[in-house]
Amino acid sequence: MISKIIQSIKLYLYRKEKFYGLSISEWGFVPGNKGLYTLALLHKSASRYTKSGTVLNYERLEFLGDAVLGAIVAEILYKFFPNKDEGFMTRLRSKIVSRESLNIIAIKMGLSEEVIAKSDISKNKHIYGDVFEAFTGAIYLDQGYDKTKAFIENYIFPHYVNLEDLVYVDKNYKSRLIEWAQKQKIDLNIETIESNARRSKFVCTISIGEDIMAQGIGASKKEAEQNSAEKVIQKKAGAAVMHRIEENGKKLLENLSTEEILL
Repeated sequence: MISKIIQSIKLYLYRKEKFYGLSISEWGFVPGNKGLYTLALLHKSASRYTKSGTVLNYERLEFLGDAVLGAIVAEILYKFFPNKDEGFMTRLRSKIVSRESLNIIAIKMGLSEEVIAKSDISKNKHIYGDVFEAFTGAIYLDQGYDKTKAFIENYIFPHYVNLEDLVYVDKNYKSRLIEWAQKQKIDLNIETIESNARRSKFVCTISIGEDIMAQGIGASKKEAEQNSAEKVIQKKAGAAVMHRIEENGKKLLENLSTEEILL
């Protein structure tokens, strides 16, 4: 109780002071061990060494921060979407904690300007996301889980995470399919035409190379594309399940003797 009162007084007294670009009131806490935050910005090219030879840079804090951030985001999504299934929340969490998303957050926060390095890191796209994770690890060690969660939930989410946009993208089957194709380096072709029926309808054909994957019909071009993309995603998911079943079946057969198979 007393420690909470002391923290509240400190927060009020130092509320206007800046710490790495943000005011103390925005951080939601008064930093204790500032050395942790300096370490969170130390790139391996600028590593320092203890007398015993231990290497000091942000990589260990990044490892810790990655786990802490994943747990916090999972908890926030679990409470925010009480009726959504595990698959939906997993996809959403992956988007939030992706290296691309964390890079953007770190740059907008100004952490990218604070990185300590002795080499050119400007072309390395994942560095700033790594730093954000390391900073999360530093907050956790300095302030504990609750303060870290409060910072992510009360500052990072309102300023940098638009859940409505992320949910829309998750429901946008065409975007998900295109994203998958780009990651797999697959040439995906989406062609939509308007049919000659009395009631205007659109037909979308999605193909990979010369193979037609699915066709979708809709009252609008967008609806036809979404319907067609959804069919492809469902087909991909079904194929993945069948592949796992076949692989597991092969392993099972390999482990059984002839007598066991006949029985």
